[in-house]
Amino acid sequence: MARLAYWKAGVNHHVAFRKRQYNQLLFSGTPLLLLQIAAAVLAVILLVLLVRAIRRRGGFRAVLALESLAAAGMVLAYLTAPALKAVRIYPYAVLIASLILLLALLAQFLGSRVR
Repeated sequence: MARLAYWKAGVNHHVAFRKRQYNQLLFSGTPLLLLQIAAAVLAVILLVLLVRAIRRRGGFRAVLALESLAAAGMVLAYLTAPALKAVRIYPYAVLIASLILLLALLAQFLGSRVR
């Protein structure tokens, strides 16, 4: 039992240490502002693509654009919401949200090639 408690404390220490490290490196100051701007610009571009797909009555393309827009919104929310920044697994949540966005963009790119 003591070994399990030691292991769990080690994992918690590691997660807390990495959060402090990532917050100092990426999630504060200029790097955070650049990430927020990039996510906002990407969301606007995806919104334009969604409107364009809806006007052309491209149902499949509209769904893919909506999915990508939702993923970009999720990343933007993670980068801006103070309540989410307080969570211990914040850097890992941003990483997962970014991977989901990347997969959604890849699906949109490949879906636009399908006719």
